[in-house]
Amino acid sequence: IVTCDEIAKGKNMGLGRTIAAVSAYARPEAHLTTKTAHGAAVTLCGVLLAVSLFLHETTHFWKLHTVTKMSVDMERRHDLPINIDISFQAVPCAVLSIDVLDISGTAENDASFAKGMEIHKIRLDANGKKVGKAEYVTPQSQQIVEDGQGGAMMNVNVPMAMKHLTEMEEEADRHEGCHLSGTMLVHRVAGRVHISVHQQVVFQVLPQLLNGHHIPKVLNMSHTIHHLSFGPYFPGQVNPLTGYTRLLRDAPAQFKYFLKVVPTQYFGRLGGVTETHQYSVTEYAAPIPADGSKAPALDFMYDLSPIVVTLNERPPSVLHYLVRMSAVVGGVFAITRLIDRNVHWLFVRMKWYHGA
Repeated sequence: IVTCDEIAKGKNMGLGRTIAAVSAYARPEAHLTTKTAHGAAVTLCGVLLAVSLFLHETTHFWKLHTVTKMSVDMERRHDLPINIDISFQAVPCAVLSIDVLDISGTAENDASFAKGMEIHKIRLDANGKKVGKAEYVTPQSQQIVEDGQGGAMMNVNVPMAMKHLTEMEEEADRHEGCHLSGTMLVHRVAGRVHISVHQQVVFQVLPQLLNGHHIPKVLNMSHTIHHLSFGPYFPGQVNPLTGYTRLLRDAPAQFKYFLKVVPTQYFGRLGGVTETHQYSVTEYAAPIPADGSKAPALDFMYDLSPIVVTLNERPPSVLHYLVRMSAVVGGVFAITRLIDRNVHWLFVRMKWYHGA
């Protein structure tokens, strides 16, 4: 007599056999498998290969991958920051003049209450050592004001100009130098940063104000550019002029650096975005005429590129990493299986040959 439980059990066994028929991994009985020494050697080699590939893929996943893209700059961006850090070996801080000029009509200098110009001057002695503890502050003797007719005029504070002239004489007599650093915010148009010597035009127009003083004549514009950049730093950034030195030993000269500034967007690994700029440079130097028609100067002529560069250094996706790891595991398993089969066949043939 067949019970209902036995009938149900038979049906379940039949269903299990039907499902097992589609399995791609047929497993032999335990008593039909044999473990060999050469199989263990192949297994160990496969494990070493898998671990090596795993470490390689993981290192590749965490390594920064730079993807560069260029496109036309369609955005209206903020003002252009210029970061400078320059040492002048033979130009005193009181004599050193910094002017910002551009095609939009901007004309500001460090002695005229300039907006957006945060400049620091550190006095240096003849040996390049710092003089005093405080930085040098240029007397603000000039101020550009509107003339009421749509134009502008410059007001000159004569007492401050006299104070400035006295400091120029004292520092020039001691053969001092100057360490210039800071940041300037300029308009996003073509322009130049003009670093020269203060001419003190008021004393040239009204020489009677000199009253026994004289305007120092400084001609040596030797300099070392410790740093020059446009905007914040991003990993891997290269500034061509950083660490550049020009020393004059003979005739005085004017130095001109022509810079092509390229807007750059940097996307970091953690998703942060840095908007900055890179630049290329061409240098030009020319001697100063003996007639004194030109003053020694250091000019940075900059212009902006219409192309924006996008640098994306985000790592590959986790899904991509998992796909590659699956390929590593599957590939190592298939290769070791193939090698083990061939090695086993070779051992069987050798045993048969020696047994015969």
